Amino acid sequence: MKEKELIALGFKREDVNEDGYSFYYYTYDFKEDLCLISTDDGEAKKEGLFVYFFDHDHIWFSNPEDLKTLIDLIKRNTVR
Repeated sequence: MKEKELIALGFKREDVNEDGYSFYYYTYDFKEDLCLISTDDGEAKKEGLFVYFFDHDHIWFSNPEDLKTLIDLIKRNTVR
């Protein structure tokens, strides 16, 4: 998956600078307790860009069409 595909889906870039080490990743927040997060730019260079649920990293998405379907399903079925 490419960064531009995440941006097109509405993901936001999160830049981090800790102890002289800089990296970034992308997030998509549905509600305060449900968030999708991408691998960081360093991991993406090694193994590709993947997205998973924050705090639940056993289901990974690498296909932008699957990710779009997931986002659409969750948005349509979220109780407001």
